[in-house]
Amino acid sequence: MSTQRNPSFYCPACRMQVQLISRGEHHYAHDDAHKDYIFGHCAKCERAGLVEYERDEPEAEASNARQLWPSPVRPVEFDLPPKVMEAYQEALRCESAGAWVATALMARRTLDAVVRDFAPEQDRPSEGLKAMFAKGLISEELHRWGDEIRFLGEASLQPEHVVGHQDAKEALEFLNALIENLYFLREKFKRMQARRQRTKQLNMPDA
Repeated sequence: MSTQRNPSFYCPACRMQVQLISRGEHHYAHDDAHKDYIFGHCAKCERAGLVEYERDEPEAEASNARQLWPSPVRPVEFDLPPKVMEAYQEALRCESAGAWVATALMARRTLDAVVRDFAPEQDRPSEGLKAMFAKGLISEELHRWGDEIRFLGEASLQPEHVVGHQDAKEALEFLNALIENLYFLREKFKRMQARRQRTKQLNMPDA
């Protein structure tokens, strides 16, 4: 059985899940180990990548691709509170392992930690998101995104609900936008305002 020639992989340069265009394959077989390696490049930016497929038997169906290089775990490029960071990094590790249900659940857990950080007076995440919107901490769009992450996490607890790669990918994209706005862009904007205010005061003419 041949491998999937153009698997999906996470490109750190593009910061998204993309197609790996195959440029070569290597098939390894030793005792009970049967592995296929695909070397290629990102379909968007052409950065090199390497993925591995594992088989129980030589003719068996290949497993999902496991990314070997570059590191499949998305980097966290700004500081987060410990509880938020812990849950978020776990969600990223679940994504890199192709564990879509676990990714959705950890995205929901990260969302809960974010809501508790900004709306600790609210017991339910849905009410916390409403409170954050009312305070002007998040936009209406981010409010809706937060609700989608919350809903997907809750639905993932139901055995009959199927969580696929696209669901997990979108949950993390929404979560990253929410976190980046709250913990990075918001603070960056505050620093810019403070800097401009200081400059304005320095340039004011003496009375």
